Amino acid sequence: LHEGMLVLGIRIPTEPSTLIVDHHSPLSFFRPIYTPSEGEQRGRLVLEKDRFYILCVRERVAVPPSLSGEMIPFSHNIGELRAHYAGFFDPGFGFGESGELEGSTGVLEVRPHETVTIYDGQPICLMRFFQNNRIPKQGYGSSALGSHYQGQAGPWLAKYFKKKKQL
Repeated sequence: LHEGMLVLGIRIPTEPSTLIVDHHSPLSFFRPIYTPSEGEQRGRLVLEKDRFYILCVRERVAVPPSLSGEMIPFSHNIGELRAHYAGFFDPGFGFGESGELEGSTGVLEVRPHETVTIYDGQPICLMRFFQNNRIPKQGYGSSALGSHYQGQAGPWLAKYFKKKKQL
């Protein structure tokens, strides 16, 4: 969890259906999850069984061009929680063309198979890095590629939603 951000994540309220994304508001399909700032819920988030969430992590991720990264499960002790559906980080993610970026927010697609509570600062995944055979000609975020998630500072929707990257 990242308690310093306004939007902590996004919850998909119903089962997905076919949609034409450039004709609909993202708020018709997604519900922002705001950081609880006071009271009993401060610093924790209850994830409901079989709901789908997009959550951001506290740490910023910067992957140099010589490496690739992937999210892997942290521990089965935190409950039946799949937190790495799209957990691959391309060479250059959050790094910039010459290392000028200070990382981008890591984002997890999460579907718990039982209701679980997660807490601010609690690890929910690990990162594994791999040495690439060669450095790519254009890393993620290069000006030629126009990479959508480079520099994100919270959960962004897919590039197919034209009007809003962030809820």
